[in-house]
Amino acid sequence: MKYICTYCNTYVYDEEKGDHDTKLEPGTNIEDIPESWLCPVCGMPKDYLQEIRDDIFSLKMTAYTETQHDTKDLNYYRSIARKMLTGICGEYPVCDGQPDRTCTGQKFGASIGFGGAGQGKTFEANYNSLQSYKLKMKVIKEHNEPDMSVSIFNKKIGVPFMGASLSGVKTSMNDVVPEDALYRGLLKGAMSSGSIGLVGNTPESPDDLGVKIVGENHGWGIPIFKPQSQERLLQLIKLAEEMDVIALGIDLDGAGSTYWNASNKPVYRKSEKEITELVDSTEKPVIFKGIMCTEDAIKVLDSGAGACYISNHGGRVLDGGQGVAEVLPDIANEIAGKIPILADGAVRTGFDVLKILALGADIALIGRPLARLSIAGGDVAVKMYYKYVKDDLKKAMILTGCDNLNEVNMDILVATNR
Repeated sequence: MKYICTYCNTYVYDEEKGDHDTKLEPGTNIEDIPESWLCPVCGMPKDYLQEIRDDIFSLKMTAYTETQHDTKDLNYYRSIARKMLTGICGEYPVCDGQPDRTCTGQKFGASIGFGGAGQGKTFEANYNSLQSYKLKMKVIKEHNEPDMSVSIFNKKIGVPFMGASLSGVKTSMNDVVPEDALYRGLLKGAMSSGSIGLVGNTPESPDDLGVKIVGENHGWGIPIFKPQSQERLLQLIKLAEEMDVIALGIDLDGAGSTYWNASNKPVYRKSEKEITELVDSTEKPVIFKGIMCTEDAIKVLDSGAGACYISNHGGRVLDGGQGVAEVLPDIANEIAGKIPILADGAVRTGFDVLKILALGADIALIGRPLARLSIAGGDVAVKMYYKYVKDDLKKAMILTGCDNLNEVNMDILVATNR
C-alpha cells in the first residue's frame, strides 16, 4: 500500500519499497512504523500518513515528474492540481465558468466537480458581472505604500481577503486527499499569510470535522455549517465555542445541496425566528452566508448577526441566478456600516479583490483557486496564492490612487454594459 503525508501533501511512503532515508526496511507495514518516526519533508508524525489510491498516486507522481522546477512556484502546484483533478477541472489560466471549460455543462445527475449547478450559468454570471466593472487608473498623487490591513471579528488581519468556506473532496475533487488535509492546508495557509481561512462541512465526513480542525489550528479559522436541523446546529455552535473559533457561520444557500439530501442528511431553509435563535445562542459572531438580495440582507441585520456574507455558493446550487457583483452594490447601500459585509463571486486576483471592495464589501473571499492549491500543495501552495493576490492588490491600489481601504469605493470603477 502507498500512503501520503496529508500535512505536506508531498511525501509518499510505499510499504513495498520502504524508505532508506528514514530507516524503514522494504516491506515495513504502516502499523510497524515506530511512533517516533517523522515525515522527512515536514516533520509531522505518522498519524498524518493516509492511504492513497493507485490511480491518484500515479497522477500525482506524474505531475511531479513533468513539472520539476528549480523553485516550486504556483505553476508547479497548478500542474499537480490539473493532473489530480483530471476530468473535472482543467485548472485554466482564467477560472471563469465559460461554456468551453471542462467543469461546465449539464451533468445529468453526475457530480458537478468544480462547476456550477445545471448549465453553470450562475457560475458564469459571477465572472461576467465582476468583469463588467473596469478599474479607473489614477496615478498623479503623492506616493504612499498602501495600507491593506483591516479589522474583522475583533481581529486585525494584514489583507482584506480570506479563503471562502470549502469542503467536499470526495464529491467534488476526485477524492484525491483526505478531507482534513484540505482543511489544514486552507487554515494554515491563511494564518501564515496574515488572514483567516474558512472551512465547510460535508455529508461524506463527520459534520463536526471542520470545526475540530479549526480547534486544532488554535481556533484560528471560521467553520461554516450547512443549514442542518436547528437542534444539530445548536450543538455544532456549542462545539465551536469550545474550540474558541474566531467566528462561525451558517451556509443558508446550502438548503439546496443535493449532496446532503442524497446522503439522507436533510438541510433546510431557516426562518427569521430560527436565525435569530442561532445568533442568540452564542457570544461568537455568527455569519449568514448565501445572501443575494436586500430583503434577506435586512433580515440578517435584524437578527443581530456578526456579518452578512453575499454569495451564491459559487453558482453551485441555483442555476440561472444573478452574479454577486450584480447585487452587491444594492445590498451595501442598505446595510454597509451597520454590519460587516463579506462577498465572494469569481474573485481570483488582487484586482478582483479591489473591485469587490469597491462594490461595497469589507472582506473579499476566494474559493476555487485555494481548493485546488490546498489539495496539490497544502498550506505551502495556499500561502503562495495569498502572496500572489496581495501583490496584485498592492499594485491595484497604487494605480487607482488608494492609500488605504477607506479610499476604496465606487469612484474607482467604471461600469460597462452588462
